[in-house]
This record gives sequence, structure tokens and C-alpha cells, in this order.
Amino acid sequence: MSKFILKYGRDDRVKFISHLDFVRCFHRAVRRSKLRFEFSQGFNPHPVMTIAQPLPVAVTSEGDYMKVGLITGLSDEQVVDELNRAMPPGFTFYKARRLAAKEIDLTKINMAEYVAEIECTQRCDIDELMRNKELIVPKKTKSGVKDSDILPHIYEIEDLGYTDGIQTVRMVLSCGSGYNLRPETVVAAMERYCGGFKAEFTAVCRKRMLIDNNEIM
Repeated sequence: MSKFILKYGRDDRVKFISHLDFVRCFHRAVRRSKLRFEFSQGFNPHPVMTIAQPLPVAVTSEGDYMKVGLITGLSDEQVVDELNRAMPPGFTFYKARRLAAKEIDLTKINMAEYVAEIECTQRCDIDELMRNKELIVPKKTKSGVKDSDILPHIYEIEDLGYTDGIQTVRMVLSCGSGYNLRPETVVAAMERYCGGFKAEFTAVCRKRMLIDNNEIM
């Protein structure tokens, strides 16, 4: 048996599937494949797996990660092929790597890169936005909705262009248990601090997850 780290994503066809439904889907896919789960010990055994920062509903991804215990003699490339054969359309596994001991700690993920396509009334001046000394917006927390300064949690933000009423923005934001900043909250700050800017619809893709600005795989 071995621990694997898997890199995967989902596209528009499955972006409304919840985290729990994705977990169930993955369990069924493994059962349909040539792979076998490693199970936990104890009274109620369950598959050994950890998903890094579950993806919000309606967000697509090209760079999510999980660690999973699998009993298999297949190569890393064959594991990827088996999962892609067994998973439904819309989900794609890109890479698999057999791990040694506790190599790669997904709980240390603290940054994520997103690209947001924002249908809006006019373009937001990103440079002007970031010249503010603070960006105070309502943010949902475990104890309710509170005003929060998100500026320290925006590591990078870049205007990629404005075409036909859609502004495309790349963001590198805090991600993880310490502080998790969603692109939608940044868009809310754009509405508050960019005069005349109003977002009508936002499509978000999580491109990468990082540990101290370093790629995981």
C-alpha cells in the first residue's frame, strides 16, 4: 500500500457539484478502477484520504490536490489513467506521485492563484484599488459576517484585460486554515472602492495552490 498525492481539476460541467458529492464520486471511481483504497483502522474504517482546501461550489479548477492511500502496483502514470477512465466527464486528474513517509503536508498550503472573469458595468483600475491603505469588506467567518481588511491577504493581483464588458483579473490570495480569502470577496472590494464598478456575474477558476509561493507538483 502507498500514499499518493494527486493533482486534479474540474470544468464547467461539474462546477455545481458539492464537495461531499465529489468525495462520493471519487470513492465510486476508485471502486470501478484497478485501484484499491487503504482503509483506516478502528471500529468504523474509512478510506484514507485528505483533500486540500475543498473547492467552493460554482468554481472550476486546474490545480487542486488530495492525498490518498491506495493499494496498487501501478505506476504513477497508470494511476492517472485509471482515475481518468473511471471518473465522470468534467473531472480530470493531471498527475500522481507516490510519496515517501510524510512528504508534502497539504495543511501547509497558504496561497492560491485564481483567474476571475467579471461581467461588469465598467473596468476597475486595479492599480488604483491597491493604492488604498486598507480594503474593508464584509467577510463571512465562523462567528458570522464581520468587516475585515483583506488587503494584507492579496499577495498579487493583475488586470489581464477588458473585452466586451468582461474584466479578467488574476489573483494570488491567502488560502488555508489560517486565513482563506475568496475571489468573490476581492470583487466585493472592487465594487466598494472602484467608483462606477459593479459586478453582474463572476466566473472563477482556481489555477494553482501554493505553499509559500512554491508549486506543490
